[in-house]
Amino acid sequence: MAGSKVKQIQAEFGAYKAALDQHAIVAITDQGGTIVYVNDLFCQISGYRRNELIGRKHNVVNSGLHPRRFFADMWRTIASGGLWHAEVCNRSKDGALYWVDTTIVPLLAPSGNIKGYVSIRYDITRRKAAEAALTAENQKRREAEALLRDILEAIPDAVAAFDENDRLALFNETFKRYYGVSAPIIELGVSFESILRFGVEHGQFNIARKTPDAREAWIAARMREHRNPGKRVLQQLSDGRWLQVRERRSRSGHVVGVRSDITDLKQAELVIKRQAEQDPLTGLSNRSVLFDRLTDAIAASERSAREGALLVVDLDDFKSVNDTLGHDAGDVLLLTIAQRFREALRKSDTIARLGGDEFAIVVPNLAGVDDAVRVADKILACVERPTDIEHRTLNPRCSIGVAMFPTDGNAPKELLKHADIALYQAKARGRGMTCFFDPALRERVERRQSTGDALRAALATGAIDIALQPQVRLADRTHVGFEALARWTHNGQSVPPSEFIPVAEETGLILQLGYQVLEKSMETARRLRDLGYAPGPIAVNVAAAQLKQSDFASGVLALLRKFDLPADALEIELTENVLLDRSSDRISEALRELDRAGIVITLDDFGTGYASLSHLKRYPVSKLKIDQSFVKEIQSDVCDAAIACTIISLAQSLKMKVVAEGVETEQQFRFLKAQGCDYAQGYFVSRPIERPRVEGYLADVNSNGRFLCDS
Repeated sequence: MAGSKVKQIQAEFGAYKAALDQHAIVAITDQGGTIVYVNDLFCQISGYRRNELIGRKHNVVNSGLHPRRFFADMWRTIASGGLWHAEVCNRSKDGALYWVDTTIVPLLAPSGNIKGYVSIRYDITRRKAAEAALTAENQKRREAEALLRDILEAIPDAVAAFDENDRLALFNETFKRYYGVSAPIIELGVSFESILRFGVEHGQFNIARKTPDAREAWIAARMREHRNPGKRVLQQLSDGRWLQVRERRSRSGHVVGVRSDITDLKQAELVIKRQAEQDPLTGLSNRSVLFDRLTDAIAASERSAREGALLVVDLDDFKSVNDTLGHDAGDVLLLTIAQRFREALRKSDTIARLGGDEFAIVVPNLAGVDDAVRVADKILACVERPTDIEHRTLNPRCSIGVAMFPTDGNAPKELLKHADIALYQAKARGRGMTCFFDPALRERVERRQSTGDALRAALATGAIDIALQPQVRLADRTHVGFEALARWTHNGQSVPPSEFIPVAEETGLILQLGYQVLEKSMETARRLRDLGYAPGPIAVNVAAAQLKQSDFASGVLALLRKFDLPADALEIELTENVLLDRSSDRISEALRELDRAGIVITLDDFGTGYASLSHLKRYPVSKLKIDQSFVKEIQSDVCDAAIACTIISLAQSLKMKVVAEGVETEQQFRFLKAQGCDYAQGYFVSRPIERPRVEGYLADVNSNGRFLCDS
């Protein structure tokens, strides 16, 4: 019976079935919704075979995406004889979703009763995907626009963009607020010139001249700046505010501008301008006033044939006040000293603060150098009076450099330079004193500068070399290692380390110098090992500036890897003063990293500095070096002998090794050996050996078993 019904239905629709099958997805169900016919396209899109569909309900392809009422409305419509049309999402046999444009109409029997339903569907999956992508893109754009708006409104500055036709395309509320007078016409699409003219006509801007011509000239100038953006423009508004306008042309042709309220900055500039001649802390004159007054004093001195003096005063150890009591206490001390200067000097004298703890004083109309000496002595005396700050009594001191005019110069900069040179000499001689400029001082300073320039060039070309001074074991006189010493030959002459190393530290070249010494030491160690020698560790002295570099330890370890050397091929030497550096935490970190890698840390010149015994606990020191000043008179000076013995005993108690440097005689050697000192270094063992001769030294050591001065 069911078969005859299917045949009857298929016969009735045979006329148009072939045409629909080519383009549409066709299905026929009976009155209860059971599928009785599907065409090939239905099978293709659903993934089901025909026999898997016939006899089943349409929910076989239900995606679950549509709510129940969606299909309830469908059944209500078609059951009442109506046509139902909708876009339906179905699910294929493999689980993939597809969309179809669906039209369902009732299939009527000759009696007019509904005997089934015909559904015509068209695959719209691609269109729906495109619509979804477009919807997502539009949503992203809306979100981006909303975010852009939020960002614009969050920016404290005014932002505005004008399109290629110079019409307002984008702005934030701050833009309207900054230009409050022009706000009524600020809206999208209005031209820049309209906003500008409205503002000018209604008094938005502070224009110097109020005439029509002046206003037009101002507008024309602003239009030129706007059409050729790139330069910063300052605008003063009529309410006293200052705006800084920064505009540029974007790739799209828009002129994008940011306007910042710099009123506070301009007001600060005005305050600075008013105080341009005064040091803000002490109320003393500043450098500018100093030069003006000094120029006048020099001219007066030349007219009157009387002399004058420029004194540069620097407080000694002022930094320690800041470090221990704080900068507020340092400021109080500066104010105290400034007031003492005012009380000690004449009203005709000029007192200026050059910066930090440095002052300059112009003392005109003097009979000669003796008068200048008396002024300097008065300054020293007034500074050195004790003062109580932060419940502590301080005893300030100062150093003074003096240049006489016109004798030592007739130009302010020249005199200041000469006074600085004299000040440098005063500090070098022990501080707390006065030094007068001497041409010989300038020669020394210039020679120091020349040394710095030449050293910089030598470092750039790798002209710095090293010498190696052997170290031996006292117990059996066998070779144990070397100390690397920097060597520099300039213009055919050897430059002493005592001359160029301080210059390197002052100029910052010590970092480059230290690295080159380390690199050449490691290179030499590698070469000697490749030749079959056992050079032992090479000790390299490092400065505080090197240890404070965050990558110092990693750089040292990288050199060891570069030359394929073990950690015990290198020892790091540092002096006590390095441990007293303000950056002791960073130095400690670097030393501990090297210690963990297996590199021995040696404390050089032990006992000559100000380090306490606590430093031996805080830092990973494995070896102490007795300074040669204690070794030199070790047999004739009881104190030196006692100090050396104490250092040896201390090291033994702390399970450290001891090296005595500066050993020059057999007697010193035997004495140190008897006291239990571990190693010796000095002329008795060997002078420093230039790199090319080190191989010969080691060859002799190998053949003799001991160093050459053995007895």
